[in-house]
Amino acid sequence: MSSHRNEQIHNLEDLVQRVSKELSLSGDCKRKAQEQYKSLKSNGVPRLKEKYKELEEVVKMAETYDIAGSKEARVEFESLLQSRTGQEHQQGPKHFAQTLPSGNSAQKQEFSKTFAGPVSTKSADDSHQKRSSSPTRADGTITVSALEYKRLVESEKMNKAKVEELTTRLSSYVSKQLKDGNPNIADLSDKNRPTKLGEKFEQLYDNEWSDAFEILKSTLKDEDKVVQILVDITQKVHEFCCDFAPQQLDRLESYCMVPMQNIKWKVQSNNGDQDLYVHRNSEDKTAFFELSKFMKDCRKSCATASIPALRVMFKDYVYKEHFTNITLATPIEIFIDKCVEIIWLMSVQDPPMDLRYPTPGEKLDTSSFKHYRKKGTVVQQCVWPAVYLHKDGPVVSKGFALPQ
Repeated sequence: MSSHRNEQIHNLEDLVQRVSKELSLSGDCKRKAQEQYKSLKSNGVPRLKEKYKELEEVVKMAETYDIAGSKEARVEFESLLQSRTGQEHQQGPKHFAQTLPSGNSAQKQEFSKTFAGPVSTKSADDSHQKRSSSPTRADGTITVSALEYKRLVESEKMNKAKVEELTTRLSSYVSKQLKDGNPNIADLSDKNRPTKLGEKFEQLYDNEWSDAFEILKSTLKDEDKVVQILVDITQKVHEFCCDFAPQQLDRLESYCMVPMQNIKWKVQSNNGDQDLYVHRNSEDKTAFFELSKFMKDCRKSCATASIPALRVMFKDYVYKEHFTNITLATPIEIFIDKCVEIIWLMSVQDPPMDLRYPTPGEKLDTSSFKHYRKKGTVVQQCVWPAVYLHKDGPVVSKGFALPQ
């Protein structure tokens, strides 16, 4: 019955039929309530309230559930009980607006103005039957009963709420569609958006790279060799993150699919709690259609949680394998940690950001790289990679190259 609480009840008969169908009343109570309504409407019958206890029970039940129109039905019920001759029945039951205290004509007039027309004195039955064809006055306005007016107002409020909800959902959907896989539309609320990561990568070169350069130069002396070591570290971090990112995404999707198809149910029984398992592959081929997009968004929002473990893994395995002769001094370790953090955040963008390392002998592209130490047109050595919004995309921050 809760699903009908906002649906207007138009009169006592409508209330009896609705409640009889949908509330858990006994069959005898339903039958008697309907018979008592017909009896109450008939002419020349006793008006003793105790003769209509089942009908009153239905009205009370409607009031308990706060069904729209139950108050008006109560007024009609009481009005019929007060009628001691058949005259009221011939004229129809009083409209609930007419039950205002006698002599309060000003209040009645004010009530009529509120509903943009005179209050109808026709029976509730006539109003219910003719509510779809209300009379039109000479000035073009339509006269409706107060019950009908209240029903229309509530209906309009519900329709407005539905339109507002659908508009919000459509706006959200369009916004997501525009940003989905489109790096050219930036989410300004994201502190790790591509432009910010490009700025952090430049700061990494100015600060941590310089500190690591100085500590290596103090032992190796050869500047070009020191530069190459730092470039190699950066490139290995990039390869490591690019290799790990799709593996992590596959696992996330798998973790989500498993509990959706492997159903585990904890059941309480006389023998104690027990776990029941059932596995079935999805019959709906589109069930996981948008899962990859959802997992990318989820990983991106939680990407910083992976950084501490990625730092340890890189230093314990990749660095020890490829840089066995380079002591992991504190400035170098700080440089590696910062490298892993920024490049990992670049790798989880959708699509992933890209780094480019110019090779010796190629023409120096001044739109992507700045000169290091001297001018020239041909690359001798990469010093710092350039950052791109995505593969073959626009430059986010320029790198450095040592020309011949």
